[in-house]
Amino acid sequence: MSFRRSLLGLSLFVTVSLGLIWVTFVTLHRGIDGSTTTYSALFSDVTGLRVGDDVRMAGVRVGRVDGISLVGNRAEVRFRVESDQKVYGNTRAAITYQNVIGQRYLGLTPADFGDPRQLAPGERIPLEHTEPSFDISVLLNGFEPLFGGLDPHQVDNVTAALVTALQGDNTSLVLLIAQVSTLAESLAGPDQVLGAVITNLSAVVADLSRHSGSVSTLLTRSRSIIDGLSRHRDEVLTALTTAASTTGRLATVVENVRPHAHEFLAREPGFTRHFMENKDSFAYLGFNLPAMLKGLARVSQEGSYLNTYLCNMGVTFLPGLTTLVPTIVGLASPTGTIRQSPICR
Repeated sequence: MSFRRSLLGLSLFVTVSLGLIWVTFVTLHRGIDGSTTTYSALFSDVTGLRVGDDVRMAGVRVGRVDGISLVGNRAEVRFRVESDQKVYGNTRAAITYQNVIGQRYLGLTPADFGDPRQLAPGERIPLEHTEPSFDISVLLNGFEPLFGGLDPHQVDNVTAALVTALQGDNTSLVLLIAQVSTLAESLAGPDQVLGAVITNLSAVVADLSRHSGSVSTLLTRSRSIIDGLSRHRDEVLTALTTAASTTGRLATVVENVRPHAHEFLAREPGFTRHFMENKDSFAYLGFNLPAMLKGLARVSQEGSYLNTYLCNMGVTFLPGLTTLVPTIVGLASPTGTIRQSPICR
């Protein structure tokens, strides 16, 4: 019983192992079912293409690469396709990127050149009807100086279009060309600006050379000013500090006064309306204010007190009332003229 169990386990293990080996072989071999027709194509470069890689038409796998050999200084690729898939004299053969890890495939597409007759089995596609492979690292290294001065978003757009084009999407080639054109325009704009700056700078330098004496004097005086500021740096800093302190205090005062000023301007009926209703009074005030200020200046110029001298005084009672005291205008001489003291004359 134990021997039978071990034999059964060993048989099951061998069966599973052979099944896995067969699946792996079929997957890696990627054979073509049914009858096939063999052709060849001549390329100037087949970098990255390997024996066993796919042959595709319109993105559909229809065959495989059987061999790659060197004919002179050209590479000949032998491939086979399903017999119901025809290859014509106007068929273009191109080595195209299959994915971003570098795997290629041989793509067959119709073109607008050559004889449209069907090729015979074993016939070769000429070099002028093929598109060689290329190394994407060389291409990206060529774009490196361009990518270095661009916005990352623009670089992402270009690389996305490039990868899509390498995967065989012909439409994305138009997008790639458009993106590269946009990048060239982006670089052309700064280049034109740089050219204009250089031209203007040349004119400025020429003008400076014509006025070198004035420029030298200006630099000398500027240096003197800077040296003076340097010598009086402490005084300047003190003045700036005082100004800053004064400004801060003024800001505090303005902040405290602002609500009252706003209330004064916004109240009803308002200053403007009050001014318009009493403009005659304000005019009278404005007319007499200079004389009043001038008189105030005269009586206060001796010190912090008022220095006045009474020269004339007249008292008149209202008409209709009993006059208690006649009009007093001062001391009169026998002739009736008013006598003034020397300071009032």
